[in-house]
Amino acid sequence: MKKIRLLLVSLTIIVLAIPSFKDICGAAQVTKINESKGQIYIDQGKDAGFIFGAKVCFFSSIDKELICGKVLRATDSYAIVRIRNRRKTKEIEIGSEAMLHVEKENKE
Repeated sequence: MKKIRLLLVSLTIIVLAIPSFKDICGAAQVTKINESKGQIYIDQGKDAGFIFGAKVCFFSSIDKELICGKVLRATDSYAIVRIRNRRKTKEIEIGSEAMLHVEKENKE
């Protein structure tokens, strides 16, 4: 019983010490929205993996995926993401999370 308790305490410490999954995967925050052009500005750039052409998905405060777009322009400190459906940009709010989207390849 003591070994199990020690194992559970150790696992809890490890889990709490690891940053959240979104921090590992390059989560950024929306800083500016240009609805008329369908452009979303985020606070991370090339250094975090947000490079030209990368697919970025936006999430609401309850982790619901809203829409995805592609990086139009990126610097070291920020990136601009182009959304094809301009009406969907109205659903995104300042402070919403943006994450890189990686698709799994099907090898057949």
